[in-house]
Amino acid sequence: MKKTLLSLLFLSFFAYQANAQQISESAEKRIALITRVMAAELGLNESEYIRLKSLNRERIVKGDEISEFYNNNPDLKTRKLMELEASFDKKFKAMLNPIQLAAYAAYKHDPESDLALKEKDKTANTTQK
Repeated sequence: MKKTLLSLLFLSFFAYQANAQQISESAEKRIALITRVMAAELGLNESEYIRLKSLNRERIVKGDEISEFYNNNPDLKTRKLMELEASFDKKFKAMLNPIQLAAYAAYKHDPESDLALKEKDKTANTTQK
C-alpha cells in the first residue's frame, strides 16, 4: 500500500513538473512581471503574491491557448478572453481586503495596467522582426 501511494505521489509530481515546463519562457516572464507590478500596486503580502501568481499563470496560459485556438474567429476569441478575464477578476477580488479592492479598481481603470496583453504583443512583435 505504501509503495503504491508513494508511486502515485512520485508520478503526480513528475506529471506536474512536465506540465509546468510546457509554459513558454515568454509566458513565464509575463507572469512574473504582471504579478510583481500588481503586488506592488495593491500592497499584497507574500501569501497573496503566491496566490496572485497562480491566478496570473492560469490567466496567461489559458489566454494564450484561447488566442491561438480562436485566431481565425476574432469575435469568439474576444468573447472567450472577456470570460476568462471576468473569471480571473472574480477569483482575485475574493482574496482582497477592501483597501486592496479599491486599489485594484483604480489599477483596472488605468490603460497602462493591462500588461498581460501588452507584453505578449511586444514579444510577438520582436519575434516577427
